[in-house]
Amino acid sequence: FCTANNPTMVASSPTTTTNKPPASSKSKIPSLLAGISGGATSTVLLYPLDLIKVRLQVNEGEVQNKHTTTTPNTQESWQRQRKNRMTFVRTFRGLIKHEGIAGIYQGLTPALVGSAASWGGYFFLYDTMKSEWTTYKAQQQQQQPNQHKTTTTKVTMSPLENFGAACVSGAIMVFFTNPIWLIKTRMQLQMKSAQTALREDQKIQMKKPYKSMADAAKTIVKEEGIQGLYRGTVPALMLVSHGGVQFVAYEFLKERFHVTVENHRRNNNSVSTEYASVLERFHKSIGYLSMGAISKVIATTVTYPIQVVKARLQQRSESIELTTSGEVKIVHRKYTGVRDVITKVWQREGILGFFKGCIPNAIRVAPGAAITFVTYETVMDLLKLEES
Repeated sequence: FCTANNPTMVASSPTTTTNKPPASSKSKIPSLLAGISGGATSTVLLYPLDLIKVRLQVNEGEVQNKHTTTTPNTQESWQRQRKNRMTFVRTFRGLIKHEGIAGIYQGLTPALVGSAASWGGYFFLYDTMKSEWTTYKAQQQQQQPNQHKTTTTKVTMSPLENFGAACVSGAIMVFFTNPIWLIKTRMQLQMKSAQTALREDQKIQMKKPYKSMADAAKTIVKEEGIQGLYRGTVPALMLVSHGGVQFVAYEFLKERFHVTVENHRRNNNSVSTEYASVLERFHKSIGYLSMGAISKVIATTVTYPIQVVKARLQQRSESIELTTSGEVKIVHRKYTGVRDVITKVWQREGILGFFKGCIPNAIRVAPGAAITFVTYETVMDLLKLEES
């Protein structure tokens, strides 16, 4: 069967109908709007966790693996490192202390713009590729001389085909949205009140914080050239695999879920139609919630070190950073490329340096993906219902 929540196409019997023509651009509008709605909803609700994650990712405080020896000096060194490590709680307290509640929502505007553009464009391109490819496969099946003319064959995409469509969609969106995400990262790392105090009260010479997205873009181009807006593009392209892994997992779980729902429907014919409809929609919501969360956790675990590399490349060369005591300090950092980041993180911070910020990220990932996918599927349902 084929529903609004299950975009895989069905090849009808060639003796009675012909294949549907490729979907028009108008038919892709629901997918675009649903993607924008899902991304924006998730971004607003969970933004503070994302901001804290980014601040921890770029923090260079030493994080070393515990040595295998157990000498007093080694044990003492390890305990001292743990005591001086920036944590989720310390970062949160420091932001509230210096910036207030507004401090945990810095950079929300570019985050919303980037989320709308990325998710909307991503879902639009991904859905278009799926539709075009399944239509092509259906046509190829019908042209086969040994194809049974009286049977209806369900046309689906393999995991590899889903992965390819997801990766291509993601790669295209990187070139459109990288400047937005770079600005978002830099605005998240700002501390306007603290920077203003250092500049005016203590007369410390430092760069002015960005006032807005437009001011950030203008300042970056002026100081670093147009290429400055595309710092971190290489790891961003590497992170395309994140979307690919996520969608392969999601499509795999979704296909099995629909089979389960259909079997449940057949086994409950005695239930009233109205009650069955409400129950089915409830099961679908729980199903999409779980599938979105599971697929996102899988993808994030695999690609998290790349996120750390990207964040460090996109940060401003001069910025304000919180200390473990809750105070602020000026830091100057500049990485020349992906290899430079990997080398320095490995030498200075060890393997755990590539997983800084993973705790707030883990807290954010599952509900974030679930909210995105549930909103996406719900909006798709509503828009399809409007059309019918």
